Amino acid sequence: ERLYITVGTVKTHVRNILNKLCADDRTQAAVRALRSGLVI
Repeated sequence: ERLYITVGTVKTHVRNILNKLCADDRTQAAVRALRSGLVI
């Protein structure tokens, strides 16, 4: 399935996720999400 959103929208969402998880990069965000139970 295709999402019709711009690159800028994706970057904004990623930045917001990083801020909410207090993460410096996507890898750190993924680890924090796993450890906190947000992702199984």
